[in-house]
Amino acid sequence: MKSTGFKNKAIGLRLKAEERTLMPSAYSLQPFVCAILYYSIFCIISSIFYILSLQTAFSEEASLPPPADAPSSVHLGVILPLSGKYAQFGEQALKGILLAADIFESSSSENKDVNLEIIVKDTKDDPLATEKAVEELSADEGVAAIIGPLLSITAMGAAQKAQKLKIPMIALSQKPGLTNAGDYIFRNFLSPLEQARTVANYAIDKLKCKKFAVLYPNSPYGIELANLFKDEVKKSKGEIVADEQYKEGQTYFGKEIVKLFKIKETEKKEGRRKMQTFEAAVAVDALYIPGYFDTIGLIAPHLAYYNVKDIKLLGSNGWNSPKLIELANKYVEGAVFADGFSPASKREATLHFVNNFKNLYGAEPEILSAQAYDAVKMVIEAMIIEREKKQGIRNSLANLRDFHGATGDITFGKDREAVKNLFMLEVKNGKIVEIN
Repeated sequence: MKSTGFKNKAIGLRLKAEERTLMPSAYSLQPFVCAILYYSIFCIISSIFYILSLQTAFSEEASLPPPADAPSSVHLGVILPLSGKYAQFGEQALKGILLAADIFESSSSENKDVNLEIIVKDTKDDPLATEKAVEELSADEGVAAIIGPLLSITAMGAAQKAQKLKIPMIALSQKPGLTNAGDYIFRNFLSPLEQARTVANYAIDKLKCKKFAVLYPNSPYGIELANLFKDEVKKSKGEIVADEQYKEGQTYFGKEIVKLFKIKETEKKEGRRKMQTFEAAVAVDALYIPGYFDTIGLIAPHLAYYNVKDIKLLGSNGWNSPKLIELANKYVEGAVFADGFSPASKREATLHFVNNFKNLYGAEPEILSAQAYDAVKMVIEAMIIEREKKQGIRNSLANLRDFHGATGDITFGKDREAVKNLFMLEVKNGKIVEIN
């Protein structure tokens, strides 16, 4: 298990010197060439002495005690999979964490009241290694709080260990029931319930939809969202007229669509040609499909082929990709769905995060980067009040209200789950935009 420390107020200079050997044959060169060679050697030696003097000066500066009014250093632990098959997700989260902690010393530092040191543990996808990392961060590093873990397989054990050691933890995992581990465990993640509720409420309250159909994959993701959506529709006095399941990975959806909408097929002749026409016997206002953009790119044209029209398409966060437009084109125009983050949002806190992320990393942030960024910023705010006192930090997080984050205004509920207004998105004129 690898451990890395990052400090946001460190001063230092590292010098690597290379030994150079003068070849004897150089002495046989013409005097003019030798003069140039000797002069070059003199310049190199002078440069080395100059750099060494700088190193000494920086070392002396680094050894000086901090100013009397400087904030004391506070340690923040991070447990993420930074190697192995889930490394790309861990790296996304780490980018957001390092940006939030101002590790790279931006000119407009936002964490002047907290001298924060980040201690990172690479836990791969190993539950035992993750629990051990929590113990090490508590015993050896003396962290005031922990960000992570990320994976469901490692989340519960880590949460139970953090609870036992009374270390505030903001998890970035979707593991069901995670915050039940205890009152020191918080979570900042897009929950399936919030997602399904947001889409259902928007469809009923804003779009005035009353009758719904649901088409969903036989995956844990699809089944959970479909069930939650149906429950939320019923709570709001809407009606689920029909629902149908499809196999994850399939490419033809005619059978499911025909069954879902009770499609009636008729055939008529136009000259020598036989024409097929389709008519849906089931009438609904909206169709909810909790799938991913690549599958939607196949389903949406099928709906048009079977003459299923004049219904609003509703989706999940799996729709949120520019590739949705490339694959489904005009067939998803006007579709709406929810997500926990959108880099195209005009919200002030989101814009601020996205611009800083782009400036530092040269790319648009993913949702994991944004969620991890917000987790650190919330801990920093709690630390400003309580410093390294773990119970005080826990209490500050529990009392947090309407924190302006990259992923929305965040409040932790009684169950310590992050509650926020999700991003309602719409396909408009061939682009995914946030609905005001």
